[in-house]
Amino acid sequence: MVAKYVMLADTTRCINCKACEVACRAEWDTPLGYSRDWVKEVEYVNAKGLPEVQLFPGRCQHCDDPPCVEVCPSGASWKREDGIVLVDHAICSGCELCVPACPYDARWLNPVTNTISKCTFCQPRIDKGLQPACVETCVGRALIFGDANDPNSEVSQLLKAKEWQTLVTDEVNIGPNHYYYTAGKAIPDAVMPKLNERHLSGTLMENIVNPLGTLGIGGMMAVFLGAGIKKLIDRRQDVSNKEGSHEQH
Repeated sequence: MVAKYVMLADTTRCINCKACEVACRAEWDTPLGYSRDWVKEVEYVNAKGLPEVQLFPGRCQHCDDPPCVEVCPSGASWKREDGIVLVDHAICSGCELCVPACPYDARWLNPVTNTISKCTFCQPRIDKGLQPACVETCVGRALIFGDANDPNSEVSQLLKAKEWQTLVTDEVNIGPNHYYYTAGKAIPDAVMPKLNERHLSGTLMENIVNPLGTLGIGGMMAVFLGAGIKKLIDRRQDVSNKEGSHEQH
């Protein structure tokens, strides 16, 4: 059976030590000011009226239906059979169409290589039988990585033993393969993905409508004809229809 790689994040064990971020930066020589992974701090008031902080380790969600892959005009963004979403830097043009297409803000243009960077689950390490750098260095054992299709793997056992959540909404449900354990607490809206105007118009539309921009005429035509753009537009229309329906009632 083909592997299905997933990442588990136990928010009750994360101590915000940032070891995962440091390990990732060292592994990938990430430029200052950018990050392939992060820990988001969300402040809230608990049931006792006291302030608390929830910690959410984040990175590319390696979705089953990744819009970043669909909008890529060169085919540089692609998904392996085991679910890992990658970028082929040899053919990436740095057009940035995939950046606003990602509702998890997990992609960015690397100013050194002028190509797109993101979490790859440390694919070169995985192919050698190693763990991702962030998982290997996690002090609190908050991050667990493995093959969900292997019934004997740790991730398979944990997925069965605990109630895990994924970052999905009515608007964004594209099959993320990053799971969170929160001990029954709801995941706050601040962590949830959103298809806002920046994702649907922002850089994406600027690159499409500006013939003097990065893509040029050929790139414009490729994008307009691409199924990815159509899917994003259709998805936005579905959301608008839902909102209109709610307003009428």
